[in-house]
Amino acid sequence: FFIISILVWRNMVRIHFSAMCVGCTFLGMASLATIVGLWTVQLLPSTGTPAEPWNEHRLPDTLVPDYYNITLWPRLQPNIHGLFVFTGNSSLVFKCLRETDLILIHANKLNLTSTDGYVAKLFALGISVAPSIQKTWMQETTQYLVIQLKGKLKAGELYELYTEFVGELADDLAGFYRSEYEENGEKKIVATSQMHPTHARKTFPCFDEPAMRAVFYITLIHDRGTVALSNGMEIADTVLDGQPVTVTTFEPTKNMSSYLLALVVSDYTNVTSANDTLIRIWARKKAIEDGHGDYALNITGPILKFFENYYSVPYPLSKSDQIALPDFYFGAMENWGLVTYRETNLLYDPVISSNANKERTATIIAHELAHMWFGNLVTLKWWNEVWLNEGFASYVSYLGADFAEPSWNVKDLIILKDVHRAFAVDALASSHPLSSKEEDIIKPEQITEQFDTVSYSKGASVLRMLSDFLTEPVFVQGLNTYLTTFAYQNTVGEDLWNHLQTAVDKTGTVLPLSVKEIMDRWVLQMGFPVVIINTTTGQVSQMHFLLDPETTLESYLSRLVNYDTENWERLLNQLTENHEVIPVINRAQIVDDAFNLARAKIIPVTLALKTTKYLSKERDYMPWQSALNNLDYFYLMFTQTEVYEFLQNYTRKQVTPLFEHFKTITEDWYNQVNAIRFACSTGVDECQNLTTSWYRQWMDQTNHNPIHPNLRSTVYCSAIASGGGDEWDFGWLMFKNAIGIEADKLMSALACAKDTKLLERYLGYTLDASMIRKQDASSVIVYIASNPDGQTLAWDFVRRNWVYMFTEYGVGSFNFASLISGITKTFSTESELEQLLQFKSDNSEIGFGSGTAALEQAIEKTKANIKWVAENQREITDWLMAESA
Repeated sequence: FFIISILVWRNMVRIHFSAMCVGCTFLGMASLATIVGLWTVQLLPSTGTPAEPWNEHRLPDTLVPDYYNITLWPRLQPNIHGLFVFTGNSSLVFKCLRETDLILIHANKLNLTSTDGYVAKLFALGISVAPSIQKTWMQETTQYLVIQLKGKLKAGELYELYTEFVGELADDLAGFYRSEYEENGEKKIVATSQMHPTHARKTFPCFDEPAMRAVFYITLIHDRGTVALSNGMEIADTVLDGQPVTVTTFEPTKNMSSYLLALVVSDYTNVTSANDTLIRIWARKKAIEDGHGDYALNITGPILKFFENYYSVPYPLSKSDQIALPDFYFGAMENWGLVTYRETNLLYDPVISSNANKERTATIIAHELAHMWFGNLVTLKWWNEVWLNEGFASYVSYLGADFAEPSWNVKDLIILKDVHRAFAVDALASSHPLSSKEEDIIKPEQITEQFDTVSYSKGASVLRMLSDFLTEPVFVQGLNTYLTTFAYQNTVGEDLWNHLQTAVDKTGTVLPLSVKEIMDRWVLQMGFPVVIINTTTGQVSQMHFLLDPETTLESYLSRLVNYDTENWERLLNQLTENHEVIPVINRAQIVDDAFNLARAKIIPVTLALKTTKYLSKERDYMPWQSALNNLDYFYLMFTQTEVYEFLQNYTRKQVTPLFEHFKTITEDWYNQVNAIRFACSTGVDECQNLTTSWYRQWMDQTNHNPIHPNLRSTVYCSAIASGGGDEWDFGWLMFKNAIGIEADKLMSALACAKDTKLLERYLGYTLDASMIRKQDASSVIVYIASNPDGQTLAWDFVRRNWVYMFTEYGVGSFNFASLISGITKTFSTESELEQLLQFKSDNSEIGFGSGTAALEQAIEKTKANIKWVAENQREITDWLMAESA
């Protein structure tokens, strides 16, 4: 039998192995009808609703916005109370769709100015008279300003709602917020924004739902000498009488969702390119002067042009601004016309940035620019279909980056970075469908939870599969009519399926079922199948793949299958005799499939391990990375056991030839990093001596770093791990003086220390924003937890500080989902499971926010790990002992 995962069936059926696989390609393609036909649909139960409208988390369908006229004035110096604030006013013009005596509008953490006892004023713009206001109040639980009226608003009429307010320009990375950095010894303040997904309401009262599209007229008041930016182009700068400020007005935005609004006030500068579209890259002055924005500028134009051709829709805006921020929660945000990034994701320094940093910059820029059409021009109606927005941008980001950098072969990396990632999470019983029911995703924390591996990576993988079996010309034809039909509107996922179906029908493409019927089976239920192909009989069957096969899930059809190991043995023999006969992507997939199937007890664990034996002769990146990703699970499970020594011996034996091949700089920098990282971590003396000497040379001459940018993360970690306090203190000093990419590399390397006192000190820094930025705190804790010497320290630290982190320090800045999953990934004992359950119980009242699903997954994973270790430890130990002798 030859077993494949359907998400990558196109790649796998390309394998041709003499007599073994004659007809594999035909069977793989012909069986698509069987594959999609077996997958069933799961529906979720609905929930009840509160009685009063202001207790509902969704807006009523009585009012829709037309446009906002907003003026904001951020103060970049603290007031007499030591607070940074912003003041503002908003005029919202809205239309009444159905008669009502109630206005509900989102507002959160705003101090609204009261006039005549009310915090808002209402005017009629038509022939009718606006009803008087009876009562106004803030409903904190649902984040509403509630306005009860003495009379009814009339259907079809336009009204204007005026408010004035003060908000805190806090450092919480949400809404209109404050970012800080130092330049030439001087502290600098940036006022910037993150409205996505539900933070526009923290900046001004608004209908803060994706379907409530409107035009935004923005005016920013700011200190002279600073620059103001927003979605639209600046159209006028004036002076406010008697004030040392500038008043900047912007062209009105397109009709768009509130979460896409962006505001920035800074003393940044930019590099500019003005061909068909004005492109500007904004950053700190020194970063721009040093050329760190040049790469982003050079590739933005080609990527925009690629997407214009891909969608067959012109770029809809007058300019494309992209800005690098010192403090930013996400990696980047697709605000329409003003895309915001973490500095490390937009800026590229050819002196200190690695090729991996360059590739990341290209793919993230492509991801965000893809949204300018898919997500911004046409927006999903509600957050229950986040996956379609983010999965699509993730998929086509590889296409855009490949167009900008065709020599990289970046499209192949979706297998490692998204397909395999999706498999790991979606094989859990605690996974979730790509789409949820709209009524089940209503609270801000539920919305935030949707932005996870399933939405991004499985979403990208499923859409890649869809494009493959439709063919790209049919896929993009459907995209074009979808985008042109629904421009400046909101949709549901079914609208896309309908347009793709129209393209299928027009081109005469033959499918076993309709596009909707095929996609519903992937979108409305979680998980993925294992497809079993018997190349002798031509029989095709499938079963729902679960890492714990004893888990029972209703509404899934599973079946018992007898497995024949003959085909596996043929594969192993081919890998040993001449692995290059098998395409490189398929070599990577063979390894990954084997380990996943072994985790699910479908094949023996030793059979999976055998797929790594040929690696001593492998030089390509993807098979090695696939193997190392899977062996990483063995390291997580066995680091504190006797198995660890044998695992180290075996890995060292396999990686030493790779290290010998790559110990001098070569073109395949991906695998050179793997070679040095694992050679050093498994104790290859020559590797450790090499990294230690490089780091010592840098310590002796701080103005000259001899370490190649591609290798710095690996070398820093290795040297700090094998060193002591001097190496760590030097790394910390360099980290505090570094910015952007170099700071990120040092920040992760400092967690590699063996000295627990150093690690405890580092953990303490994560709750001090002067030492570790809030945006980086959860990452540092996870880095330390990934170090065997720091795992327990990090877990104890989180348990001890959870209430403070969750309710005060980390609000808006901590990624609680990644924090929980990162700290618990090594858990494999009954004691750790008890601690995890106790942690859940102890904090059940304050909750876990965006980490709620991650906690449930951690409990499930820990139970599965305990079972897996008990069942496999002896067999793995014996195999490793024999193979590493």
